Amino acid sequence: MKAATWSVRAGRDLLGAVAAEFERIFAALRPIADGFASAATATEEPAREHLAALREPIFQLLAGHRDLVAGAGVITAPGLLVDADYWLEWWWTRPSGTPEALRVNLDPTAPDFFEYPTADWYRTPERTLTGHVAGPYVDYACTTEYATTVALPVCAGERFLGIVAADVLVSRLERRVLPALRRLGRPLALVNAAGRVIASSTPDCAPGQLLPLDELAPIGLPTRRSGAPAPVIDWQLVEMLDAAP
Repeated sequence: MKAATWSVRAGRDLLGAVAAEFERIFAALRPIADGFASAATATEEPAREHLAALREPIFQLLAGHRDLVAGAGVITAPGLLVDADYWLEWWWTRPSGTPEALRVNLDPTAPDFFEYPTADWYRTPERTLTGHVAGPYVDYACTTEYATTVALPVCAGERFLGIVAADVLVSRLERRVLPALRRLGRPLALVNAAGRVIASSTPDCAPGQLLPLDELAPIGLPTRRSGAPAPVIDWQLVEMLDAAP
């Protein structure tokens, strides 16, 4: 019983540490969100050039969280800008660490149109008007790796302006949490709410794999104290009952 109790407590400590890491990324996005709202409302005809001032805080986020974050920026609501119906002021970093602008096709008539309003990382914050962590999913538009996207909606009054977001590479997050997962002494996987694997201490499941949650033993986040803020993620640990540690 003591070993089981220790594993649950340690598992919840790990989940709490992951949630705290994502809260720090949310905190780094908020100044960008404030700058975006100011830029979009400072003139009756906001344009792409008005978003250039956001590059400095975007670069600061990339530099300050380079161990996890591979890309960050602003995604505008369709029709917000006078010179672009769709626009991403998005920057990402190669291993060299130098930010590069993301180039995608934003022409809705093109066969490779990057239709971001349909993506979960955009659609969910637009619908709920709350922060959201989407994924993991394969980021075909940028890194071609598994990623999770941390997103915040940006509004001016009741008008939705778009989102600010940051991409966390699953490979980097996996390296961060794998030592702690292995120390728990059980074959465990860190999964999102849908059962998609983010990291695992067993070779029997890989990042991106979908697990049947109803057939697994979950370890959830710690119970919240009264008045405490809700966790920024709804991930959990699940025990791989038939796997070898």
